[in-house]
Amino acid sequence: MSTKAVYDSMTKAIKEKDEKSYLASFEGEQLKAQQRKLFRNLIKVPFQVARFEEYPQGHGSGHMVVAFVHQIKGVDAAPVAEQYVFTFKESPGAHQVITDVKGSAEPYTGTHGTNFPAPWDVYNDMTVVQKGRVVVISDKQHAADTERFAPYISQAADDDVAAWNHSGANTSQASKGALIVLESKRKVYSQLYRAGNKNDSLEAGVNMAAEKFTPAGRNEMEAGGSRIVMDSSESRFTSPAWRSGVKEISRHEIAHALVAFYDHESRFAQIPSWVSEGFAGYMESRDDSAASKTEAARTLKGYKFDPSVYPVSDAETFYAKTGRERAANYTLARLAIEYMAKKYGENHAFEFVTAEYNDPNNQDAAFQKYLGVDYRTFMAGWQKYVRTEVPGMAKG
Repeated sequence: MSTKAVYDSMTKAIKEKDEKSYLASFEGEQLKAQQRKLFRNLIKVPFQVARFEEYPQGHGSGHMVVAFVHQIKGVDAAPVAEQYVFTFKESPGAHQVITDVKGSAEPYTGTHGTNFPAPWDVYNDMTVVQKGRVVVISDKQHAADTERFAPYISQAADDDVAAWNHSGANTSQASKGALIVLESKRKVYSQLYRAGNKNDSLEAGVNMAAEKFTPAGRNEMEAGGSRIVMDSSESRFTSPAWRSGVKEISRHEIAHALVAFYDHESRFAQIPSWVSEGFAGYMESRDDSAASKTEAARTLKGYKFDPSVYPVSDAETFYAKTGRERAANYTLARLAIEYMAKKYGENHAFEFVTAEYNDPNNQDAAFQKYLGVDYRTFMAGWQKYVRTEVPGMAKG
């Protein structure tokens, strides 16, 4: 049996939910136990596509870089891949069996991430809740909470899509669904889909674009889907006001996913952080202007604001190491998109955002095309708007 025949057998077993056939490809009780857990998690997910496929020119004799190619129904626009390394040996009768499975330590050549580990790798038993446009996953020990949160996450997705559709902006590439993982243990949260990542203690949630899979591992610079992870130990999930808290953070992260498919060039040129985070912040709070104004006043009280201040573009500065500085960056970015939507219309603001995702190297053209002004004119108007909205800031 060739390695391809092994992958085909595993793929068929997942489709038919045949655990015995799936485990027949593996050798060793410990490995079988690991794969039994994985199999039982995988068959809970509403996959439209789920197959194993080998990348060309793997690690060498017996070690193969293998893609778990998958597309979640209603979430992914195209198949994406999680990358593993399989170790094979030839058993009697020239049959290939798998003796070891690990997550790939580095992205395969031409790709930008391994997407390992996924929740199905991490949890001994996982809960999967489908609600409207979203698929929500957690460890089964948090099943009751996940069921409780899911309707509010689903409503957040509906809110984002409704706002986008209502604006009249181009919807041709807007995502219509989202996958969300809820995780309360910080050590687990920080590693999901990004093994080896350094924990950012100020991060409450993150959306990670998963690139579209191509058979040869070629990067087409297009997202096939998004993976959202949110820290469910945060106050948004645990406070008495958890309903609004869950909706707010969900709107924010799902907004990132909503526009991820417009991103074709930014891996070569970074999307300005004030645009990506400002848009997500705007979507989070767009229907509660009073609360937004209160939050801005609290966050920016005493903030030194002078004509040299602009919303921050580069990620390293934007995601500052102090909570106060980072919160100010988020608020100023949100106010930039809020001002843009109010002054020039929500449709033009959204079109500007998608233009930045599509080609961040051409920002001047985006300002002129969608807003009819240049960068300096827009920023001068934004500074006046901020001073009006937040009168408690310190003068520079």
